[in-house]
Amino acid sequence: MPNELRAFIWDRRSRRHNLSTATIPPVKNDLASDHNHSSPPAPWLLDLIAYQVDLITTLLLSLISPFFTSLFVGPESSDLAALADSDRPARALLDSPAARTALSLALSHPSSGAGDDPLCQWLYDTLQSPDLDLRLVPLSFIPLVSGLYLSRVISGDGATPSLAGFEAVLLAVYSSEVKARAGRPVLISIPDLSLPSLYHTP
Repeated sequence: MPNELRAFIWDRRSRRHNLSTATIPPVKNDLASDHNHSSPPAPWLLDLIAYQVDLITTLLLSLISPFFTSLFVGPESSDLAALADSDRPARALLDSPAARTALSLALSHPSSGAGDDPLCQWLYDTLQSPDLDLRLVPLSFIPLVSGLYLSRVISGDGATPSLAGFEAVLLAVYSSEVKARAGRPVLISIPDLSLPSLYHTP
């Protein structure tokens, strides 16, 4: 089944890639408004779809491994492969229960999180994307990545595999926040527990 899915994905990728091979322009996320017109899609929209399909295809191929063969049996296989054939690939990926399940299982696997983990590499690369819908996908998995990373660090020993992949993803989020704030720190006021409040008795 993984080989059949791989062929199916590459077929979808080649068909979409023929639409455009240009570099993605500044992102416009009003895809629905463009689809409502009867005129041919704008060139930037074709570029955006081709870009999204390329990233989603890379993701699906990274999930095809001996560890996750069971993910590609039954209707879930078609659901995942169909993501690359959607008119709004990034939104379809974000809203797909099958994709959420597949990514969660892959991230939770004991061998995940290493520096050469293709899924972590995909999450890292997608966090750098100018496409908001695509960036929302890795951001939605940050709680899971954080929990897995902390639990493995705390319970780890000398035999614990490298978690450089998880660390790179978390650092990418941190760097993005620092850049968005133009380097300005976020000030947090720590409550004085010696003062009375509604929630405790000093």
